[in-house]
Amino acid sequence: MSDDFDQTENEGEPARINALLYEANRLDDIAYGLFADGCRDVVLWRRFNEIKSSADAKRTQAYQAWMRLHRKGLRL
Repeated sequence: MSDDFDQTENEGEPARINALLYEANRLDDIAYGLFADGCRDVVLWRRFNEIKSSADAKRTQAYQAWMRLHRKGLRL
């Protein structure tokens, strides 16, 4: 596998990483927005944890993808 192939293969990766981070931030906003009305019951906390876990998973995916590119010497 040549370096040119690696570069071409990873060209869309920065956009995917950005999309993952954008989605993680959007989900965080939704999760914390649940507390806007002041109600903090068990159902709300469960929903918050579900949404926050999804956001964290997206952020982890983005970080792992970034590290793969970083290890290959590619810069974003």
